[in-house]
Formats: sequence, structure tokens, C-alpha cells
Amino acid sequence: MINHIRKSQQQLNPLKSGIAMAAILALAFIAMPVLAVEEGDYKSPSLDGFTLAGEEDADGDGVNETHVRHYKNATGDLLFSMTTKGTLWAWSRQSHAGAESDSNYVIRDSNCDGVFEQRYGLDEEYHVPDCLK
Repeated sequence: MINHIRKSQQQLNPLKSGIAMAAILALAFIAMPVLAVEEGDYKSPSLDGFTLAGEEDADGDGVNETHVRHYKNATGDLLFSMTTKGTLWAWSRQSHAGAESDSNYVIRDSNCDGVFEQRYGLDEEYHVPDCLK
């Protein structure tokens, strides 16, 4: 099979294979998630109008070390708080307004100083801060 692939690659016109490679690389960059962490001073969301809808212990780094509280309001917005070892280190908000809304985010306190200085998109990866491990 490998020899067949090599023969096929050798038979390709260099111009066509260059164009094909450029197209593949372009698709790869489009498909890659952009990990754009915004830095700033973000305030905890207000719980006005939200009610506690549930809570659980969740796995952030291999054990169920993070206590997650779920809040919901009448319009369907959701808030999640994440606490580890008694320290609240992240809030997540999901708005009923849709995925493109500025009301969809995760804010994170990366150094356990009580300030949420990082903001992520909902589909970006974030972890329990090192100061809580």
C-alpha cells in the first residue's frame, strides 16, 4: 500500500501537487480551533434572575475535583460556577441568544488571586489552575 501511494505521488504533476498541498494546508488552518485567550479584568456574572438548577462534582484533570453549580434564568440562559478546594476559579455563561453572542464565554482566575483575568470562548479548552492542583 505504501509503495502504491509513493508511486501515485511521483506521478502527480508538480504544479498540481503544489496546488493540492496548498489547498490541504488551507483547509487544515480553517479547521484548527483558534485558541484566543483574552486577557483583562472580568467581573463575575450577576445571579439576579437565576436559580440553582443543579450541582455536581466534575473531572477537570483526572479526578472529580471540581464542584460545578448550574444556574438557569427564565429566558434559558445558563451559568456554571467551578470551584476546586474551596476556591471559585471559573464562570461559564451560555446565552439563549446563540453561539455568536458576546454572552457566551468562560472567565477564569488563573492564579487564585480572586481576579478573573482570562476569557475563553465556550469551545476553547481551559483547565483547573495550577495553584489548585
